[in-house]
Amino acid sequence: MIKVAEFCNGGKDYKYEDSYRGEMGRRPAKKSFFVVEKQNPPTKKDKARRQKRKNDSKKTDPKTIVLSMMQIPLTCPFTLHSDAEKKAFSSLIMNLKHPYILPVSGVKFDLMSNNDSESSITNVNSPNSSSTMDILVARKLCERGSLRDEIYGVGDPQDSYITKYPPKTKGVPLHPKKIRNYGRQILEAVLALQKRGITCYNLSSSNVMVDWDEASKNYVAKISDIENSLLCKRPSSSLENLTLVHENRVDVDVLHFGHLLFEMALGHRLHKSTPCQSVLKNEYEGVNAEISEVLWMIFSPESIRDKNICIEDVIKTSLFKDVKVKEGNSKINLNHSAKKIIKVCMASIVNFRSHRLEQYEASLRGPPMLVDTSSSTLDSH
Repeated sequence: MIKVAEFCNGGKDYKYEDSYRGEMGRRPAKKSFFVVEKQNPPTKKDKARRQKRKNDSKKTDPKTIVLSMMQIPLTCPFTLHSDAEKKAFSSLIMNLKHPYILPVSGVKFDLMSNNDSESSITNVNSPNSSSTMDILVARKLCERGSLRDEIYGVGDPQDSYITKYPPKTKGVPLHPKKIRNYGRQILEAVLALQKRGITCYNLSSSNVMVDWDEASKNYVAKISDIENSLLCKRPSSSLENLTLVHENRVDVDVLHFGHLLFEMALGHRLHKSTPCQSVLKNEYEGVNAEISEVLWMIFSPESIRDKNICIEDVIKTSLFKDVKVKEGNSKINLNHSAKKIIKVCMASIVNFRSHRLEQYEASLRGPPMLVDTSSSTLDSH
């Protein structure tokens, strides 16, 4: 709790007692969460807003924030030990502003030794290093939670992961209109990141937040936790192995979106590398033709043979092409230091993926072999 207390200025800026929500995420040993509230004395306007919010669950108090804490991989291409590096990285993730990206409102780093267990929530250290670095990232609280929370009809998104998603249980497919809107919003955010050279390597329904948009008077999908990719954090090894078979013909962002689209349409995650033929050929009850068309384009080897499938191809499909999205303030401006960080991190991800793909293709030519996912330049979370 030490770093959280420091971030909250010892409780003067934010109330942090009983704020720990460590079990809220899938891997509490790797990433911890805290929900804190602004401590400033409420004004008359604040009191009026809070009273109104009691009668409107769609509204979220902007003074309530979520702090996520995780250990920076020791194999991250840069150390983040110097003030200049910390400032550059903080500036980067705080300037990734887009209508469909959940903004970062604060960042804090902390270097600790292997023996400094009290100062670290994670404290998962390499035996070859005497110190590790934690990063604490602040964002607004989205009371509706993540896209996965919505799929599973979660009552309280701050409950533990096991309570929200019990083993062998399924969620409820989203309405096609909601799939269309959320899907296009996610695609717009991914495309904006790609135009700045960023692969959203950790895209999943858990990392997409459902936020109330006052202008449109509706809920919108916003990508979160982009720092995972910029720190070279890997997605789960199971997802990596499922996408591997398609990576020579489909952009990895598109593959992750395909898994997300499948989950929205069927109410559960895809546990195979390719959906069953009934889903791809519009023969599965409850999945409409337009959704099947997109899933077929992404996952069927016969869909497009002469080029790699990209995000723009998905946006042009009948499912998404006519969805209205926000155009304003969609340009992401980055300075030289930010561009350098992106270049180094994305090169590391590309090298790792190329190595895995080479291993996989070699296994197809020779005796069966397991793809090595443990020794790499990226750290799984």
